[in-house]
Amino acid sequence: MIFLAYLESETRIPPKDQVLIYDNKELPLRSPTVKVLSDWKLEEDTLLVLRKTTYNTPNSNINEPATESSSQMNPDKMLDSPYMSEQIEKTRQQMLSNPSMQMQIDPALRNALNDKNKFKEEMVKISKQSFKRELEERQKLQQVYNNPDSAESQKKILEIIRQQAIDENMRTAMEETPETFTKVHMLYINCEVNGFPVKAFVDSGAQMTIMTPELAEKCGISRLIDKRFHGEARGVGFAKIEGRVHSASLKIENSYFSCSFTIVPSPNVPMLLGLDMLRRFQAIIDLKQNKLIMGEAETLFLPESECPDISDGNPESAGSFGSNLFSPNSGFKPQSGVKKPAKAPKVSKRVNADPKKVEQLVAMGFDRKQAELALIQTNNNVDLAAGMLFD
Repeated sequence: MIFLAYLESETRIPPKDQVLIYDNKELPLRSPTVKVLSDWKLEEDTLLVLRKTTYNTPNSNINEPATESSSQMNPDKMLDSPYMSEQIEKTRQQMLSNPSMQMQIDPALRNALNDKNKFKEEMVKISKQSFKRELEERQKLQQVYNNPDSAESQKKILEIIRQQAIDENMRTAMEETPETFTKVHMLYINCEVNGFPVKAFVDSGAQMTIMTPELAEKCGISRLIDKRFHGEARGVGFAKIEGRVHSASLKIENSYFSCSFTIVPSPNVPMLLGLDMLRRFQAIIDLKQNKLIMGEAETLFLPESECPDISDGNPESAGSFGSNLFSPNSGFKPQSGVKKPAKAPKVSKRVNADPKKVEQLVAMGFDRKQAELALIQTNNNVDLAAGMLFD
């Protein structure tokens, strides 16, 4: 009966396990006199209750229900029925009239929306795969329940319980916070460096403000790269530091800022505005108003359509090479053979600021606490500390 096949498609209960209750009486599903739904002579707007039969099958015959269920779960006959064809066509028409729904379905289905026959083929294919997975899961469960006291079965039962909890947690999240399953685009702003327009990636999780050598060339500041400040940046990823531009003009809206850049090659992020400059200019990342505020300048973050795509799966992309240069989990390793102002800072051991050198920096006009912090980060090297504070 087609009605039983429909119930199976909606509830995953095979016809052999279905029990229909009407007016507190069980309907004869397998009677030779009942071939269509009207043979039951049901009244209009009546309530049918569907229950699943439970079997107390001896261990010797435990595989028999699985075999019978296997035959009942064969989707070929059910999916080829006129009723299911009609339902598939209704689904296709609904998707055609709902663009937002089209973005949530399988790409193969989306590409077949304009072809009725091809869409049905894809739906049948997906349904068969679903039935196959369902059958495999039933068979695995049957094997577990055949011998529930074994160590292996106990382990699988615990896995099933754990997976059910995960699935329930995911369903709850999809219902209450579906936005967490969407891709979040990064924060970009329009700005100008030395008069050249740039889309800058705003990343408060990166210590350094970064620019690629190619962009530095376009902005006309490559001649200012101090190659004494080259080395390696290590964090989540790894990147080579080619040098540093100590001061360049950064324009945001109608305001100008003096900005320093660490020059690092990157295949996908020409410029990254890091925490050093954000903190220096007391920037505010206002996600409610979708804007970046730096001093008197307020600029909107770019919409997703204008943001460069940096999702290349490369661990050396924006978020990784902008990591903390002086943190214990990263390293700054100047290369040999090039004159440099000082040895690389060693952060593996805690050092205290030299009072005499603190006084030297204070005499130059720097804040005492900032001077102490800079000396600690540079292992009491006055020249390098002064360079950091000037930036």
